[in-house]
Amino acid sequence: MNRLLSLLSIIFLAIGIYMSVALKNPHFYSPFSIGLTLLSLELYRLVFKKSLFENWTKKQHTVFWILLLVACFICDQIGMYLQFWHYPHYSGISDEVIKITLEFAVPFIYFLAIYFTSKKLIGFGATAIITIPVVLIFSEYINSFSDSWVVTMPMWIWYSLGSWLMTLIPLVIYKIVK
Repeated sequence: MNRLLSLLSIIFLAIGIYMSVALKNPHFYSPFSIGLTLLSLELYRLVFKKSLFENWTKKQHTVFWILLLVACFICDQIGMYLQFWHYPHYSGISDEVIKITLEFAVPFIYFLAIYFTSKKLIGFGATAIITIPVVLIFSEYINSFSDSWVVTMPMWIWYSLGSWLMTLIPLVIYKIVK
């Protein structure tokens, strides 16, 4: 593993966790997501001996990120409309931009990388019923200190359906673009 990247990922994760647990800062999820994404991409690279986006063209990257951001925005709007979740501390365009880019699209990348890595190491079944839900439960636990978002749907649905949507959405976009 790249030591500098690993150190950076741990620093970002630690900052995010500190922001939520100690400071009760609802924007903890930005550094937390960046850290977990860097770490999961590095683990992917270690297991697969290549980058998740290896040999992608600029066009593929552009299309992927545009589709992912649009999907994140639509997913968030539907979830809020159906009152599955809300953001008690967010208001204004800057919060919306931070939320969709750093707190929605970036986590979708760590779910995608963790899915591929876990599937290779322990198989699809264990990944589906253990790894992916545990990642969401960990994120929710850290969020419980600051309530960046509040989930109002039953938790058993969120931990199953929610975790898989956070994996399937980027997976479908990744497969389409690749």
